[in-house]
Amino acid sequence: FLIDLATASVLHALQGHTSSVQSVIFDGDEIISGSQDQTVRVWDKISGRETLRIDAGARVWSVAAHENLLVAGLRNSTVRVFDRASGGPRHVLTEATDEVNAVAIDGQRMVSGSDDKKVRVYAVPSFQLVRVLEGHTGTVRSVALEGDRIVSGSGDNTVRLWDARSGDALHVLQGHS
Repeated sequence: FLIDLATASVLHALQGHTSSVQSVIFDGDEIISGSQDQTVRVWDKISGRETLRIDAGARVWSVAAHENLLVAGLRNSTVRVFDRASGGPRHVLTEATDEVNAVAIDGQRMVSGSDDKKVRVYAVPSFQLVRVLEGHTGTVRSVALEGDRIVSGSGDNTVRLWDARSGDALHVLQGHS
């Protein structure tokens, strides 16, 4: 549902997925969702209309977007990059050895986190693997980028802050139990 917070009224019920929605993001005038039904869908935020449906080829755990790219982290241990306008495939990244739970992208990097306890950093737009960040002892559940920093959250109850350029671990935050 898309809800107007000022009035608490439902603006749109975004209907189309046929299984659990695992990830949803706002991106400009669009909403992007990924589901266990193996699709990534793009919705117009104003009308609620589905504008693009992509067959991702596996259950979708996470979605991210940047300019003309859509990225999906998948249960089959891959990351797939799609053209935002057409939905056509751009890249399939196969370096992860277990389910990819989280993806994030900006103009320089794309990062993924997976059940194999690793964070992978790829160069954008080539999507060449630049480095693998290791240190988590549990599944990596979330990742984010900001400037030259990467942050990752794990089932090991830690949040790790990394230098995106060097790959160095800057801080391990241990407040969760």
